Amino acid sequence: MGSGPNRRLRSRITLVLCLTLASTTAIKPLWAVRRERTVFMSQPTAWGQDADGDDKPPSLVFQTAWTWSDFTAPLAGDPVLCAGAIVAASRAGEIVALDPTRGEAIWRVRMADPVAGLASDGRTVLVAEASGRMRALRGPDGSEAWNAGLPGPPAVPPRAIGGRVLIGTQDGTLLSIETASGRIAATCLLPGRPSTPAEPAPGAVLIGTDHGALLALRESDLEILFRHDANGAVTSPPVFEDSRVWFASSDRTVHCLKFKSGKEKWRGRTGATCTASPVVKGPYLYVMSFDNDIYVFNKKNGHQLTRVRMGHRLDADAAVAQNHLLVVPFTEASVVGLALPYLQKVGHFDLQAPGEWFTTSPLLTRDRVALGYGRTEGRIVALSFTEKAAPPPGDTKPAAEAKPADGTGAETGTTSPRR
Repeated sequence: MGSGPNRRLRSRITLVLCLTLASTTAIKPLWAVRRERTVFMSQPTAWGQDADGDDKPPSLVFQTAWTWSDFTAPLAGDPVLCAGAIVAASRAGEIVALDPTRGEAIWRVRMADPVAGLASDGRTVLVAEASGRMRALRGPDGSEAWNAGLPGPPAVPPRAIGGRVLIGTQDGTLLSIETASGRIAATCLLPGRPSTPAEPAPGAVLIGTDHGALLALRESDLEILFRHDANGAVTSPPVFEDSRVWFASSDRTVHCLKFKSGKEKWRGRTGATCTASPVVKGPYLYVMSFDNDIYVFNKKNGHQLTRVRMGHRLDADAAVAQNHLLVVPFTEASVVGLALPYLQKVGHFDLQAPGEWFTTSPLLTRDRVALGYGRTEGRIVALSFTEKAAPPPGDTKPAAEAKPADGTGAETGTTSPRR
C-alpha cells in the first residue's frame, strides 16, 4: 500500500535531477571556449628553480657603447632600423639616423609638424605626423620621397607590411599606402578607433579597436576576413604564429583565436591591463602586465604555467635575442635580461640618471640594444651585451671570459609609444 507514494517521490526526484542536468548542459555546452586556467595563489615548483638568480653572478653583462643626446624634445615613439642605421624622432619633428656602431649622426632632418611615430621597410623611413600626414624619407640620406594626406591625426603608430605602410587614424579609418609611390591602395572604416597598430599575418593584417573588435583584413584590399569581439577594448598588438592569433583586452583577458576562422580557442586572465605585444617562443606565450608580472601560458591550451614578478609595471614591448628576453620596467630606469624559457634573471643595467627612465621599447641591432630616454630632451643609448658563464657552486675562480651575446637574427616585438 505504501508503494504508490514512494513511486511518486522517486519520480519527482528523477524529474528534478533531469532538469538540473539539462540546465547545466545549457549553461556550459560541451563546445564552449576553454576557460582560463590560472595559478594565482601558487607557483609550480618545477618551473625555473632559480627564478630569482640574485645569488649568482649575472651571465648577461651590459655596457654602454655610446649615447646620443641632441634632441630638443622627448622622443616620439620607438626608434626603427633603416638602411643599416638607427632612426629616431622627437615630438618637435626632429629626425636623425645614427650609426649603430659609433652613435654618430648620418643625416638629420626636421619636419614642419610634430612626429607621432615611425615605421621602416628597411629602405624607407615612414613618418606619421601628428597633423595628419604621412611622409616617406629615403633611408640613405633622409630626403623626402613622397607625402600623403590622411583623413585625420594618427591614432596608432604606422607599420610597414608587404610593400605598404598601414596607418590608423582617430576617425576610425585604416589606410594602406604603397611605400614606393605614396598611392593610397586601400582603406577600411573600422568598427571604432584603432587601439593597436596593424600587425602582419599570412596574406592579412590584424588590428584591434577601442570597441573590442579584433579584425583580420585581407592585405591587398583590406576586406574583412574575420571579426572577433572581446568584452573590452583591444589593448595589446595582436601576434600571429602557428595558425593562431593572441592578443589582450582591457578586461584583463588574454585571447587565443584560430586564424582561419577567428573562433576563440582559449582565454586566460591576468591581474591588470596588458599593452605590450605578447611574445611567442617555443611552446610558451609570455604576456607583460601592468601588475609588474610576466605571465607564462601554454600557447596551445592556455594553461598558466607561472608568473614572474618584475620591479615595476611592464608596458613596453620586450625584445627577444635568441635565448634572452630583454624587458624595460616602467620608471625603473633599467634593462633586465631574462633567460628563456624559465625567465631567470641573468643581467641588469641601471641608467643611473636621476629622475629619468627609458621611454621606448628596446631595439636590437647586431650585438647591441638601443633605447630612448629623457622626459624633456630625448636621448638614445646603445648597450653592448655579452654572455658570461657563471662559476660552478663553491668555485672561487674567475668566470670564463665574456663573449658577445648572440644578437644576430634577433627579433623584437611590435613597437608603439605607450609612455
